[in-house]
Amino acid sequence: MPEPSRYTLTVDEGARPRALTMSVFVMTQREEATVLGNAVGLYVRLEIDMGDSSRAAMYFLSRLEGALRWVIDAKFGPGGYPHYVHGFGERLSAARVVIKQVAAILDGLALARGLAKEIGEEIPLVLTPRRSMTGPA
Repeated sequence: MPEPSRYTLTVDEGARPRALTMSVFVMTQREEATVLGNAVGLYVRLEIDMGDSSRAAMYFLSRLEGALRWVIDAKFGPGGYPHYVHGFGERLSAARVVIKQVAAILDGLALARGLAKEIGEEIPLVLTPRRSMTGPA
C-alpha cells in the first residue's frame, strides 16, 4: 500500500503554539444518496497527530459541491473510539468543520490532483469531471 502524504502544520492556540502532523490517505470525488437527496463532493480520510501522544485520531471529511467548508463526517480517536459518526455528506445536525490550516492543505490537494476546478477559503467547491485518487494524496 502506498505511503500517505504527510504534512506538518503549526496551530497557534494563544500562548501555546502546537505542531500537528497530518497524513492524508484518501482523497476522491464521491456521490451518495442521503436522506436529504444526493450528496456530491469530495471525500477525504486522514489522520491528525496532535503531538501530545503517539496515537493519532482518524477523520473522515466531506466538502459538498457548492460548499465553502470541509465538514467532519466522522472522527475516531486512538484505539478506534468513535467520537461521532455521520455518513458521507450527512448534514442533519450542526456541522463540525476543520481548522483553516487543514482546509488550506486539502484545498490545495484537490486542485493539484485535478479533483476540483475551484475551491478555497470562501470559494465554493466546483468539481472537475469525475476522477479518483485512492493512493497517497
